[in-house]
Amino acid sequence: MPLFNSHNIDNSNLLIWNITESESELKKSINLSSIVKSRLDEIKSCSQRKQFLGVQNLLKILNIKNKELTYNANGKPILSNKYISITHSFDYCGVVVSSKKIGVDIEKLRPKILNIKKKFISNRELYLFTNDNVIDVTKIWTIKESVYKAFGFSGLDFKNNIIVKSIDKKFNNAEVKISKNDIIEFYNVEITNFSQYICSIANKII
Repeated sequence: MPLFNSHNIDNSNLLIWNITESESELKKSINLSSIVKSRLDEIKSCSQRKQFLGVQNLLKILNIKNKELTYNANGKPILSNKYISITHSFDYCGVVVSSKKIGVDIEKLRPKILNIKKKFISNRELYLFTNDNVIDVTKIWTIKESVYKAFGFSGLDFKNNIIVKSIDKKFNNAEVKISKNDIIEFYNVEITNFSQYICSIANKII
């Protein structure tokens, strides 16, 4: 069963799966097309194979057929009539579907993120922090990653092209500006904590 199921995140449908099953158990309830089987065969890591199968289970729950889901040149998942975003991190995977641009990212809390924070946090965003800790820095990363996934363009600099404009005091909601060439978009991002993970869901502000 999905760990988290919400139909009320700004009109989006989010499912998160806690991967506790074996690979064979994950395969039992799904029928893989030849194309999906080929993609699975290309994955060598056991944990990544289970993440992939966890996503397939979520797609089944969402009633999304294999033939309905394609990927663009940047690896972004595409549906013909809705927007979709996929994420996975260690023992969790997630899928979110919406009628407007959306992105989701799950990250496990790991201290090493503090070593790379200067690569994705600009000086103008430092005022957002009350404490420079693993949780808050990971939240900034997932915020930017979720917006990047929703935006759908490659070649972005997380530090300069994706700017967190504001975050509420509880660090549960943020407003983000993303720009690439002449394209500028704004997103509302909701941030949730569970276990040792952070999940951010970015919805385009119309």
